[in-house]
Amino acid sequence: MGETGPRILIVDDDADFRASLTAVLECEGYRVCAAASAREGLMRIASEPPDLIILDIIMEYDCAGYEVNQAVKFRDEFALERDIPILMVSSIQLDPATLYARAAEVEMITPDAYLTKPLDIPVFLKRVRDLLSASRKQISAQGLIPAP
Repeated sequence: MGETGPRILIVDDDADFRASLTAVLECEGYRVCAAASAREGLMRIASEPPDLIILDIIMEYDCAGYEVNQAVKFRDEFALERDIPILMVSSIQLDPATLYARAAEVEMITPDAYLTKPLDIPVFLKRVRDLLSASRKQISAQGLIPAP
């Protein structure tokens, strides 16, 4: 496990999924931490902001992941974490923007990217790299870190 690689938080109630995804990500040099519920995930985001959040939807209740996404992207108490990219990973086959296309505020539950389980690992890893790269470019453009 790399000590200087980007830090990724996995928020998923499936212990086997968390363990297997942690192994995959650590082999790629990422630092990984995990949370087993939406509540625990929000606490970890607030106390140790990651560089990327991998988020399930259905955890302690059916829309827990949507609520985490909404909290991070729109609640005042997460203003400093608002730019952390969220990759939602779920067994629900339709992304929120498609599933709830007619909802007035669908953007509040729409993540930066969406993949379905079971994961295609090469596609997943590319999406992780792309989200982290885009996030670094955005932060660099704000003058907070030097461009790579």
